[in-house]
Amino acid sequence: MTRGKRGGGSKHQLEWEEVTFLKVEKTGKPVAIYKREDVQKDIPLKQRNYYAHFPIRGTRGRRMSLLVSSREEALIRVQEEAVNMRVQLAQGVTVGIKTTVADLVGKFLSYKRSRIRGEWEGKGDAGRKSITEARYALIESKLRNYFLPFLGAKTDAKDIPKKKWSEWETWRRQNVRKGGAPKADTLLNEMGHIRECWKWGMEQGHIPFAPVLPFNDENLVTDDKVRRETWEWDEWNSFKSQPAKWLREQEGKSEDEYWDCFVAYQMLFFLSNNGMRVGEVVKVRRKDIRFYERKLGDETQPFKRVGALVQVHKSTKTGAREVNSMGGDFAMRVYEKASHKRKDDFLFQHLDGSPFTTRQFGKIFTKIMISTNQDDKWGKHFVPYSLRHFYATTRLQQGTSHNALCENMGVGETYLKKHYSHFLPRLATEDLTRMRSDIGLGGRFLREGDDFAVMDVEDPQVTK
Repeated sequence: MTRGKRGGGSKHQLEWEEVTFLKVEKTGKPVAIYKREDVQKDIPLKQRNYYAHFPIRGTRGRRMSLLVSSREEALIRVQEEAVNMRVQLAQGVTVGIKTTVADLVGKFLSYKRSRIRGEWEGKGDAGRKSITEARYALIESKLRNYFLPFLGAKTDAKDIPKKKWSEWETWRRQNVRKGGAPKADTLLNEMGHIRECWKWGMEQGHIPFAPVLPFNDENLVTDDKVRRETWEWDEWNSFKSQPAKWLREQEGKSEDEYWDCFVAYQMLFFLSNNGMRVGEVVKVRRKDIRFYERKLGDETQPFKRVGALVQVHKSTKTGAREVNSMGGDFAMRVYEKASHKRKDDFLFQHLDGSPFTTRQFGKIFTKIMISTNQDDKWGKHFVPYSLRHFYATTRLQQGTSHNALCENMGVGETYLKKHYSHFLPRLATEDLTRMRSDIGLGGRFLREGDDFAVMDVEDPQVTK
């Protein structure tokens, strides 16, 4: 062994030794082991760790610490690493070129950005792996805000020890940008983003393996945790007249702004009466909806309401189906007042005819919740999905059949049992179209004494 340097090496390399029998590539140069003069200066040379240089054609080679001070152990370790590199090269992994965590995340996000589908494209239109813009924004936020700081942006993605991944859960719970500690389902979703990023990197040849992310069993999502927050019946009774007051307060706004508020108001109660997803509702065109008259009450107190049959297209989350909506009144108001009335025009549209987006509805929904003090009043955080959840729980409480509800919401029996098992014992045999009442809003009771009283719905007028 001699002190010195070799082509591409450093003046700080000591005890350089070529392992002549060991090569990463059959026609390549031999692997070398050495110690460093500029590392571990405070300990004797004999006790310093060995380093290795693995020549790779077309690159400056791969350098790494072997983490052992003994020559015998270093020779064992270097052979193991050489075998790993041969496997990686055979798999198409780029060996000898450093791929930082920041590089990997950046490449992955570029790929995901290319998969963003247009606002009105379905999954089938843009490819099975396409995502929405909102979904991309969520993935980017999670990876940049948590994943990069956790591993270190400049860390070589190929050299992350397995032990590091076991620290993720603890680190994440201790590093919160806003709000409280993340819930179990949040951690599971974030781990899914990490796995997808790493798997993609492995498939593209940037890294050699996908991580195993542990998660304690006691923290897994339970049935109680997956239940979304929504209104109880007495809470809904207190809330349902408030949006009308909020809408009247918007009359001083511009024509465009007021119309958007009017449409969002109708969407809110249309959704609470059919259990559709917001993403499904905003894709409904005028040709996709049929209105029908619903006769309710009995011979002594007959009255009429508007129902609707809505065609949900196959490009949506659960495929094509027909939804029976009890809240046809709310959709009809927009249908009649809209400026753009061609059959292919969107039902819930802006004044210029362009369709609402899930994000736009979500923003106005949040404003309504803030204005009506819902989060503070009940200590719950309501989101647009709360309307779908409220529809499901209310229908179950009122005796809607299990099968009818599954068909209408586009879910399977397993989903219903998982999310609404606490209501299932109360199921009866009544069909959706034979329910006696709607989820109403505002106005006066037509009659008292029913658990689910029908409302005389106030119809705010567009005055602009």
